[in-house]
Amino acid sequence: MIRKPLTLEHQGIIREKIDAIGIRLSEFSYPNLYLFRDRHEYHTIETRNGFFISGITYDRKKYLMPMASPEKTDERCFKELKELLYTRNWDFLFPIPQAWLDCFDKNEFSLSSSPDDADYLYTTEKFKTYPGKSMHRKKNLLNQFVKNNETKLVPLSSDLEQHARIVLEQWQKNTSQEFYRNDYTQCEESIEKYQILNLTAALAYANEKPIGLIIGEPLNEDTFIIHFAKADIEVKGAYQYLFSQFARDFCSDYQYINLEQDLGIDGLRKTKISYRPDLMSHKFRVSIK
Repeated sequence: MIRKPLTLEHQGIIREKIDAIGIRLSEFSYPNLYLFRDRHEYHTIETRNGFFISGITYDRKKYLMPMASPEKTDERCFKELKELLYTRNWDFLFPIPQAWLDCFDKNEFSLSSSPDDADYLYTTEKFKTYPGKSMHRKKNLLNQFVKNNETKLVPLSSDLEQHARIVLEQWQKNTSQEFYRNDYTQCEESIEKYQILNLTAALAYANEKPIGLIIGEPLNEDTFIIHFAKADIEVKGAYQYLFSQFARDFCSDYQYINLEQDLGIDGLRKTKISYRPDLMSHKFRVSIK
């Protein structure tokens, strides 16, 4: 077994394996793995027949992340995976999508999940127009923002990176999330390395002032994932404009937008629920009995 810290050198092989899997879970993203490599202590694990990611969850449990669908995996690779679990160096496999659960014998494996881990998915059309009664307040905020400001959303470029940092600093100033728990550091690195990581990034302006930043990437053929969305909450309607215009300009070819999980943080949960998710992508922990 060869164990190495996850680095930029792994981008090619990890992207290739994730593309072959093609699922909607937020962890199956190389930029996500790379940017949070320190917080989750990500390492690559190479065996004779398999390739896995080793990490630590937010509740400090050690896990292995398969880099191939079990149903398409060679029997020798699946056997090695079980042998790794039997060492008790890892608590479970994670994140396992619901579609993979039938691959695990219930007599041999235990399954569990937490709502804190589930990804929120929305139709792209919902963000474009905020339709219906449940979205009426979002639409009103969007309309007010557009009416009261000269607006634009532009792709991030090297000469605009300082504007992105201004937005991030303002977000940090206003957020109630503790610095050690929030994603300021990871977002800052994504601004610096968005081109290397093949991320799509855009800046929103109101009257020539940068007020919003959004960074994401295609997750598979029908889903676009947003890793970071930062806006100045002192500007009414900034977030509603940011999501709506980004969906129109950058996500029209995708059916869904994934806003990732809420991590059990009340503020994040309330915000994500307020946009009325169309799907929840649940993630399972699979352990040896």
